[in-house]
Amino acid sequence: MGIKNVPKADGENIAKAITSCLTDRFGDDWKTKVVAMGTDGASVMLGQKSGVVQRIREYTDRPFIYAIHCSAHRLELAYRDGLKALQTTTPQKCDALLLNLYLFYKYSPLNRANLQAAFASLGMKMKVPTRVGGTRWLAHTKRAIDHVLFGLPAISLHLEQVRQSHRKDSAAKGKNFLKLLKDRNVTFWLYSQMDIVSALAQVSEAIQQKNISLGDVWNELESVKCILTKYKTRRFC
Repeated sequence: MGIKNVPKADGENIAKAITSCLTDRFGDDWKTKVVAMGTDGASVMLGQKSGVVQRIREYTDRPFIYAIHCSAHRLELAYRDGLKALQTTTPQKCDALLLNLYLFYKYSPLNRANLQAAFASLGMKMKVPTRVGGTRWLAHTKRAIDHVLFGLPAISLHLEQVRQSHRKDSAAKGKNFLKLLKDRNVTFWLYSQMDIVSALAQVSEAIQQKNISLGDVWNELESVKCILTKYKTRRFC
């Protein structure tokens, strides 16, 4: 549609940028046709008094414009709220571990090269740790967990080498990362979350498709509810 500079990320300036972009493209005709707006759940977008949607309603004199909170974002928030409700700090430890491993290899060409050598020595295809979050939300989380679990032998091998390094800062990081990766609670959580996030990510990716219908979204949600219920009730050896 277009790109506009936003001097400040508040409701007023974002609304001005959107209306200016639409007016440049369609003239004033769009104001008589808009019926809904889809956004994430940020208060700056959905705020009742000064959110972007409310300002668009006032600007177009169409108070009935419907605000649609992105379903993929709602799913992400529900997942995060579920983690917060747990009586354990393991999820926070795992998130911090995944983020720190990503940064550890992203900003050090030497670490990436040595990790690649570790993968090669084990005859494995290299998968570098990736970001936990991102624009694809749960799909990014799934990929981050998958890369760490797949590359666990090579990552552990490299961190063992780093732990014995003469550089104190790198050695300390290697030691801490390795301690967490060898923690049974951490590895169990990562494997269990891989099952859960894989199911949720499939729903998230489906409802982000441009041609999906409300019926399709309903079917995806009902399907994942059945899968998660089975996970909840099944026995673990």
